[in-house]
Amino acid sequence: MPGLTLQATLIWLSCPILQLFCVYLLYRRKLLKQFAFFASYLILLTLLNVVRFVCYRKFGFSSWPYFSVYWVGTALANMAALAVLYEIFCAAFTPFAGLQDLAKIVFKWAAGSVFFIGFLVFISNPASSVGAPHRWLATGVHDFERIVGVMECALLIFLFIGSQHLGVSMRNRVFGFALGFGFDAFCTIVVYSALAASHISKFPLWSQFLPMAYYSSLLIWVGYLLKPEPSRESIQIPITSPLLRWNEVALQMGHSGGKVALLNQEPFMPQVERMVEKVLQKQVVERRRSRYQAAHGSES
Repeated sequence: MPGLTLQATLIWLSCPILQLFCVYLLYRRKLLKQFAFFASYLILLTLLNVVRFVCYRKFGFSSWPYFSVYWVGTALANMAALAVLYEIFCAAFTPFAGLQDLAKIVFKWAAGSVFFIGFLVFISNPASSVGAPHRWLATGVHDFERIVGVMECALLIFLFIGSQHLGVSMRNRVFGFALGFGFDAFCTIVVYSALAASHISKFPLWSQFLPMAYYSSLLIWVGYLLKPEPSRESIQIPITSPLLRWNEVALQMGHSGGKVALLNQEPFMPQVERMVEKVLQKQVVERRRSRYQAAHGSES
């Protein structure tokens, strides 16, 4: 293949094989139902690799078809990655069925915020420039990719910090999937930040670093799927733990079928005003009654 080194060629050809192998291992481990988004994400990346390879061989790297396919495919892959992060995030809260529903709401809110920020960044980019008429597409997708990368790193940090409370050890597949995403996202953010500095961007290996990082993530996923997963660690939580109380409250509210009645209580000041008005009306009635009695008493 012209224009590609042997290392880049091997990575490009072996990545789809490893991706499909991960899907096969998910099927063998009977995890397709639990990680359906993850399997779909890997299949999507495989299809994108095939389409990019065909566009590269037919049109070349500098052509508009390859450029558009690459960046549109990258945007689709990042959106699919958000769905996978949602799946991993929910799987981490498996011991807490009540808090799992709350975690889903929080993650959907965060994902919606990411899409909104990405949309604002996308439409705020200049439509075209003299040197690169379609640079707005690459810039918008590039910024969106960095935002998703921050979420992936945040999920990995969350599992590192809360592993003892959630019972997710470093040998758990949930942690392994998050580790692969977090490692790839961390390398991507580091490379993009380094390329912004002119004295570092001239380093010749930066262009091959990102494919190698993603290849390492694939090896992490394959390794976690090949080895048998240990049973989830037992969680020892104090009775006074707020996490346990929140989970019990969420279970009672979300799974018992009961309903909570919220009284629409009137504010304090209107109640005081109404009481004062009743007292004044009572005083007026008593005064009129006393006058009436006095008038009839004088007539008699």
